[in-house]
Parts: sequence; C-alpha cells; structure tokens
Amino acid sequence: MNGGLRPPWWRIAGFSALTLAAVGGGSLYLARALYRTDPTVSAPTPPPLAPSIPAPASTTDRAAVAAVKRPGPDESSNLVAIPNLPRISHESIATVTPALKVPPSIMFRITALNEAHGRLGVVGLAEVDRRPTATPLSCERLHFRIDRGVCLTPPMFARSGAVVFDSDFQPRHQLHLSGVPSRVRVAPDGRHAAITVFVIGHSYAATNFSTRTSFVDLRTGDLAVEDMETFTVWRDGDRFKAGDFNFWGVTFARDGNRFYATLGTGGRAYLVEGDLALREARVLRAGVECPALSPDNTRVAFKKRTGGFLTAVAWRLSVLDLVTGKEWELAETRSV
Repeated sequence: MNGGLRPPWWRIAGFSALTLAAVGGGSLYLARALYRTDPTVSAPTPPPLAPSIPAPASTTDRAAVAAVKRPGPDESSNLVAIPNLPRISHESIATVTPALKVPPSIMFRITALNEAHGRLGVVGLAEVDRRPTATPLSCERLHFRIDRGVCLTPPMFARSGAVVFDSDFQPRHQLHLSGVPSRVRVAPDGRHAAITVFVIGHSYAATNFSTRTSFVDLRTGDLAVEDMETFTVWRDGDRFKAGDFNFWGVTFARDGNRFYATLGTGGRAYLVEGDLALREARVLRAGVECPALSPDNTRVAFKKRTGGFLTAVAWRLSVLDLVTGKEWELAETRSV
C-alpha cells in the first residue's frame, strides 16, 4: 500500500469526528439560546415613583402614567419598566386613588419586530423622539385613565384575557374573555372600563359578526355588566329589542356613568346614549359607528359607512354635534 495514501477507514473516522463536532457545537449553541436570560427581564428595576414631581399646567382628561427609568450608556439597551410580574391579586381595591403628579405620557402597543413586540410601550409627551420604554405587559388593545389601565391579552384557542393594572404597570386583577379583543375604554374617573370582543368574526366589515360588550369594576376586578345586551333600550319613547343586537365602540362621558356606543341591528348601525347605573340606553340616530366623544362632551367623531351594493363599502371620518345635531365629514377621504 502506498505510504502517501491513507486507508479508507481513516477517512471515514475523520469524517465522523468532524460530524460529531459540528452536531455538538450546534447543540451547545441551541441550549445556550434556550436557557439564556430573557433580556426583557434582566434590566434593572426602576426606582419607586416619586409623587413630588410637579404636574403639568393642564391634566384634564389626560392619562398620567408612572415615570420609568431609562438605562444609561453602560446599562442594558433593552428598555424595560418592570422585570418581574407578581402573582395576580384578586383582593378588592377599597378606593381609586387620585391621579399621580407625573408628566403625561403616551401608551401604545409596540409593533417593532424585536423582543418587545406586542408589549405595552410608554413614552413621555415631552420626549416623543426618544425610544419608548417597554413594560412586561403584552397587549392587543389597551387604555388607561387616572391610575387604572386595562390590557386585553392576545387570544388563544378562541379565548383571551383582560389584565387590570395600576400606574406602576403592576397587575391588580385578571379576567378571562371568550372572543377576540376589539376595543377597551376606561372611564375618565378610572372606576369602570368597557370591553368589547368578537364572539363570531373578527371585523366590523363582515356581515355575520357578533360582539359582546362588558363593563368591569376596576376597584374589585368584577364584571359590573356581563353583557350590554341585558340593557333596556329605548327608541322614540318605546322599548326597542331584537335578537340580533350587537353593541360596540363604547366611549365614556366625563362623569364616568354616561357613555355613547354603537348598536347594530337589522343591518343598520345606531348611536346610543347609555346610563351604566340604570342599565339603560336610548337611540339617538342612525348611521354612526365607533364613536369617540370629544373632551368637552359636545361632539362625537365616528366613522360613517358609505358605498355598498354596486360599489365597495368604505367608512368616512365624520363628526356629529350633539347639541345641534349637525353632522359633517372630515377632509380625509380614505376609508377608515
């Protein structure tokens, strides 16, 4: 046998050794990736909120949220408000505390494709050009007033949830919902929230969707109203009831008791004014969907359905004056 050539068994052994080394290295890398500490929970815990920060000149109808420490140049670049979620408390909250004197901020759902995707993000109004701070809460929909917020969690197997949290982003209560999250609104006084989910379907553009709108007591975490369809509805002085009632788009008035919403029935959408304490609502007019009440409670912005039959269905942004009844469309012509 030529001394310059290695026998076939040597080549096989060498190839096997290289293969085992590659597999071992890949397994080690995968194990480290699976067991490494999540960067979103390894950042330093922010200091307690100092209540002595002066309030802005006007805080009416603004949601005050906790100031969150931002990591410095030598700290982690993953901005996280609170590293660990405590166990959900089901204890009743005696009172809703007054608004904390902190700078007003904006809360939103982070959509960036990184480790913070889907998290509740926070940025101060005075620093909107800076990177947002990501909290541990994952939300599909969210809203915050005074010192209470509600985060609707992503659906799983046709079920979703709602987390009631405070101004430090600490969960206070948790509810289980049957359906896909659609909308949540917290009353200006922070005492109640309205939650709407799709029981059937996932879009108001569909013709066969079904919704459920509930009201939650944010002090206790209990359902104050399980389904708004139990409300007594009045139209032109008479009781109004149909088996296909759907309610959505709740927007609260400043007193935290009155609200406006959309009632869908018979293929039409109506604007209703509701009274949470009386469990009643009255029809105001047709053709109003997804209302949003102005801060002075005198106007409602909404989307108005146009088209249909031979043309595509679209929605125009419109405004209704609740005092005069005058309605007008905004300059934006794109469908919303």
